[in-house]
Amino acid sequence: MEFKQEVETGTFKIVSNTDTTLKIKEVATKCRLVKTDNGVKVELAYTGPNASKYMQYVEKHKEDLTKYLMNPDEADLYEWLETSHQTPESLKKHEKENLILYVSFDPDTHKMATGIADENITMKLGSTLMSINIDELTRDEFKLAIYNMLLLADEISVMMGNAGLRKMANIQIVKTYLTEIYDKYHENID
Repeated sequence: MEFKQEVETGTFKIVSNTDTTLKIKEVATKCRLVKTDNGVKVELAYTGPNASKYMQYVEKHKEDLTKYLMNPDEADLYEWLETSHQTPESLKKHEKENLILYVSFDPDTHKMATGIADENITMKLGSTLMSINIDELTRDEFKLAIYNMLLLADEISVMMGNAGLRKMANIQIVKTYLTEIYDKYHENID
């Protein structure tokens, strides 16, 4: 479950219940795009348990589902938007902010998380971009995870119109992640 604290009362309000919250990826697997005279529409092709819940999701998120189904490569972006409780409109508010890619790495547990932060290393925009344990990945899997994270950061920066953040999502940084984190800290367990 996810909560937010109310400013006035200090009490917690449930934002979402992770047990019953549908994710765009899950719903999209049960949908298809159908050509119409006016273009395309999303059609739910599911009649199993909780079908009404899926139908409500489709009705509420038609536009996002259409974009998702037409551009499956942007799946991570739509999932990140959901988990971080952001919209394209809310991201635009961060266009002029000086944002950075933040990396948190614990040398004891070998867990690494990345996110978008301000200059004071305060996480912004809610959700992490990536969270992994480097010991559970081969070097190539780690490299792919970094590429995917940078692609996600790039898509977010384009959506918000933040040129500074887009510069930080440069693909050349993969080499830095490999040498500064993976090669130094990965435990070769075979």
